Amino acid sequence: MDLSKFLVRFARDTSHNTLEGVRGMLVNSLAWSAEQLGGMSAVPLIEQTGLARTLRNSSEQLRTASGKTDEALTGALVATGDAMARALEALDVTDSVVHRSLFENIQVASIVGESFAGIELSKITPSFRLKGQDVSAADVVADQKASGLKRTVLCVPGLFCDETLWESTGEPPLADIMRGLGYYPLFVRFNPGAHISTNGAALLRLMGDYLKLYTPKAGGLRALTYSQGGLILRSALYQDRQEANLLGPQVHSAVFVNSPDGGSYIEKLGFWLGLGLELFPIAPVRLLGFIGNQRSDAMKDLSHGIIREEDWTNADHVGRYKSELYFGELEGIELYQVYSLVSKQDDPWASWIGDGIVEKPSLTYLSDRVFRKQSRPETRVTCLYEKSHFQVLAAPETAEVMRRALKK
Repeated sequence: MDLSKFLVRFARDTSHNTLEGVRGMLVNSLAWSAEQLGGMSAVPLIEQTGLARTLRNSSEQLRTASGKTDEALTGALVATGDAMARALEALDVTDSVVHRSLFENIQVASIVGESFAGIELSKITPSFRLKGQDVSAADVVADQKASGLKRTVLCVPGLFCDETLWESTGEPPLADIMRGLGYYPLFVRFNPGAHISTNGAALLRLMGDYLKLYTPKAGGLRALTYSQGGLILRSALYQDRQEANLLGPQVHSAVFVNSPDGGSYIEKLGFWLGLGLELFPIAPVRLLGFIGNQRSDAMKDLSHGIIREEDWTNADHVGRYKSELYFGELEGIELYQVYSLVSKQDDPWASWIGDGIVEKPSLTYLSDRVFRKQSRPETRVTCLYEKSHFQVLAAPETAEVMRRALKK
């Protein structure tokens, strides 16, 4: 959508044909996307799931967006000056419709952090969070002492998530359950554009500052992670083992919810699509490929679950398919895993779509090699069917696993 807006602005100084091309590209693209989403919703494996309903709703709204875009940009072709401004406004409307249709139709209100709205990524600094503000370790320690809660749950959120993830998700919210069990929820927020290892190092620094000022009751430091937050915690623990080994021994137990330990197929597809376009013999298509590959460092790491700096500094993307992704960083910690699948079917298609964001092989990458290696293996891994990546955290089963981890 940003590329389309750029092209419209460029058309002000070029030609009528350029704007006509943009109109055709957008309308056809949105119509094609609507058709594909509608077709996906009818696939037998998912047609009765919540994901299918989301896809159908998205398809209808994209068709609406296509019609509105066609109407607005056709009008812009027959005018000058202000007409170009209206064209840009039309694209803004389309952008909004697409965003609503693809994201707001599924349970993401408590997933996407409100604190990221309108802030440039470069201005976001990893920090503890309290009452909607970035705060210091001293601030959260003072608040914890005032609360009377002597044990701590480190809450590590996913990409573009903040403390609202824990305060608003579930009935009752997960943060309230933690407090009811005598734990102080320790909230953090990260820069969503930084490397996972960079955010892991930031988490290690933050926890170092916290532990210098406050030592939770014996066995009283636990961790709860969601999505990419699991990779950030693993990265912090890995770096801790290479350095002072201060954080790992303090963490008694950890719950990992939909952690993409083997990466995400969406980011893998983004890489290969961008690479293919860059190799295309037509210059404008190569430009699209170049733009597509200018993804954030965090998203590039997410392609394969890269938690170490030495792995992302290696530019051999293809070689990452053979790389080891686990380095013993979770040893000595009581571990629990929760993951979801949108379909109960056991076939390649269902495995590939996974939870709608992360493929099944990634979600289960550590299930057997790490989680089930612990005592009582039958209690370590919980799979929730017919729930998407955005629904799993609010599931009662997830809250029950968290309670089990906190009560031990």
